[in-house]
Amino acid sequence: MIKKLFLPVLYFLILASYYSFSQRTQQQTFPKGYFLFPINPGQKNTLAGVLGDLRSNHFHAGIDVRTQQREGLEVLAAADGYISRIKVQTTGYGNVIFIKHPNGMTTVYGHLLSYAEPMGSYLRQKQYERKTFDIELNPSPEQFPVRKGQLIALSGNTGGSAGPHLHFEIRDSKDSYLNPLFFDFPEVEDDVSPYFNALAIRPMSLQSRVNGEFERVSFRPVRQKDGSYTLSQPVKAWGELGLELIAFDAMNGVNFRNGVNCVEIKIDGQEIFAYNMTSFPSWSTRDYNNLIDYATEQRTGSRFLRCYNPDGNQFAIQKTDAFRGKLQIRDTLTHEVQVTLFDSYENSSVLRLKIKGEPPEDLPLPAVEPEGSPNLAYMKTEVDENVFKINALGLSQLVPAEVFMKKGSFLLAPAYKSSGETVYLLDLREALPDSIRIGNKILKTDFRQRIVSDRVETYKDDRYTIRFGSKSIFDTLYLAVQPRPNGLIINDEDTPLRDAVGVSFRPDFMPENPEKTHAYRIDGGRMRFVGGTWQDNFIDFTTRELGNFALGTDTAPPSVHLIQSNKKNISARISDGMSGIDKFNAYVNGEWVLMNYDYKRNYIWSDKLVDSLDFEGPLRLEVTDRAGNSTLIETEIKEATPRPAARSKSKRAAAVKRGKSRAKSKSSSKAKKSAKRRKR
Repeated sequence: MIKKLFLPVLYFLILASYYSFSQRTQQQTFPKGYFLFPINPGQKNTLAGVLGDLRSNHFHAGIDVRTQQREGLEVLAAADGYISRIKVQTTGYGNVIFIKHPNGMTTVYGHLLSYAEPMGSYLRQKQYERKTFDIELNPSPEQFPVRKGQLIALSGNTGGSAGPHLHFEIRDSKDSYLNPLFFDFPEVEDDVSPYFNALAIRPMSLQSRVNGEFERVSFRPVRQKDGSYTLSQPVKAWGELGLELIAFDAMNGVNFRNGVNCVEIKIDGQEIFAYNMTSFPSWSTRDYNNLIDYATEQRTGSRFLRCYNPDGNQFAIQKTDAFRGKLQIRDTLTHEVQVTLFDSYENSSVLRLKIKGEPPEDLPLPAVEPEGSPNLAYMKTEVDENVFKINALGLSQLVPAEVFMKKGSFLLAPAYKSSGETVYLLDLREALPDSIRIGNKILKTDFRQRIVSDRVETYKDDRYTIRFGSKSIFDTLYLAVQPRPNGLIINDEDTPLRDAVGVSFRPDFMPENPEKTHAYRIDGGRMRFVGGTWQDNFIDFTTRELGNFALGTDTAPPSVHLIQSNKKNISARISDGMSGIDKFNAYVNGEWVLMNYDYKRNYIWSDKLVDSLDFEGPLRLEVTDRAGNSTLIETEIKEATPRPAARSKSKRAAAVKRGKSRAKSKSSSKAKKSAKRRKR
């Protein structure tokens, strides 16, 4: 078992590498008592997230401290140090503080409501100087020194937070994320064992099978009376197999499902895989998409952790055997597999299952070739790792598939039959087909080229060019492209990218308003703005996701509903139904006014540079979307709020109706309370 020691040590005795595994002969330790718990220290606290939780496109980088579903709790500095970074952003951590400490570590405090003085005034001054809401500042070490336990902020719900809480991180001198629960915070108690939710077994090579098929199969573990887990029946399988897992950690006093800290897998008593979420480097955030079953997440929302080392992985949180943690079933014996979970407090749970070796059977082809082409209902295909799988339904007679390539063709024997379908398997490392013929039907594949990882690659056609950087993909990509009159389909949304790729394409017909026309990604029927610039009838854009791309023209201006415009406050609801909000600016008497923005509520509100000075005079509020459409609200701030005059800069935009400056009493009350909280 992978051990984690909790003995107090001096900082200089911490291991030089945070990426190695903690073992009996090489033990990783953390300084205990150095950091103060940042919310209600000395009192019981509960968490809504831990290091390594599987989140959208990333591992969770710290712990989420619950704040009783409210904002405004005092956030305290965890140790002596100085404010090294202050950031305000619409998404992500929202309002966030970084404190650098004498031991070389950094603590991070995210989703804050407001900053303590004099930081708050300093930040607001810089926002006014730069005329921007989003801002990042790096004060000098002498500017904002802090003492352990000093008030630095109030907790909030800013940025990408799904509810009020404090996001808290501890990072080392290399900016790697460390597990805060290993720093011995007695405020958090946990004597509850983690639990299994689902287990999947995936065939990993051409000859691999699970229950007789080349098909990923998911199982629901069953909890036994003694607290252990098992599967209801043995699994029949063959060849190289990968285990995938959904498991969660439970904690005292809460019902949240947190991630597990450690996973160990043994087959017949021999450990082949260990996963330990003790720390991970900040540069590897996107590598998360290679360590989960990305395709299953995209299709179902379920996040399975791959319990083997996948091709292209650079994320050193695993210890595996010579087969990279993949099971090797190559005999007809019954093998015992044990999966053990640990949380950060060494609570554990065990799943035991049996895998019976069952080799695949060859399908006998007829001795005499059939006359004519056998009938076939349809063909469907999918790519699984390096295997191209073809399912033929309703084939009237068993025949080989004919595989056509740019140069020549060859016959491919069927692999097996299942539920009325004949299945053919092709290793794409050996052949990249242009089309497949089975019986009386031919299917075009759309494969263009093998794109190799860790090097710059470009595929160019008359209508489109796709550019890959050396870090764009995790492993070899079998590039498939389907041109459309108004866009492109590049592979599918089930294929993850490590970094961005560049795309340039020419539509069949130029749009009437190219300056308002951009690339969008079709995601579940919704159009998500990607962007792009036009040159010589080609639009060029970058994307970090593959799938279906199409052009969209946005000529409608943003919606702006002025709620308050008086001497004390300015607030409004802003939204855009297509390309999304790009920027917003407010001016009173020609002077720029800072407007805070909460995108989750589509709400902006004023933050004065000098609280004692009243707003008075002409107000201009302009909101622009990412397609360049603008809506302008103009009104006069007097003792009583008048009805605003509204007009759009876009020629095609309808004028915003008058009378929107009058807010309902309930909305006005909420806005005032929100503004007061943010002034504290």
